[in-house]
Amino acid sequence: MVGRNDVAIANVMTKKLAQANVAMQGYQNHQGGVDELRLDRFMGNNPPSFKGRYDPEGAYVWLQSIERIFRAMVTTDDQKMRLARIF
Repeated sequence: MVGRNDVAIANVMTKKLAQANVAMQGYQNHQGGVDELRLDRFMGNNPPSFKGRYDPEGAYVWLQSIERIFRAMVTTDDQKMRLARIF
């Protein structure tokens, strides 16, 4: 597609996955029930799974889909990170 930089997309995805990994490792201090309800709501939106292979177009579509769910849920950055820990 015109105007998109595959390397930049791959770099963003690498950064997002690294953030999710760090968040997962620190999940032991989660908020329990509130986060579980938010996770149930998130999963009820049938989020796509990220396959983890080199596919800049697929990664871009995946990221847009996840962000669309977050916008619909009116999710803060902190809430996104807590969801990443348990998703």
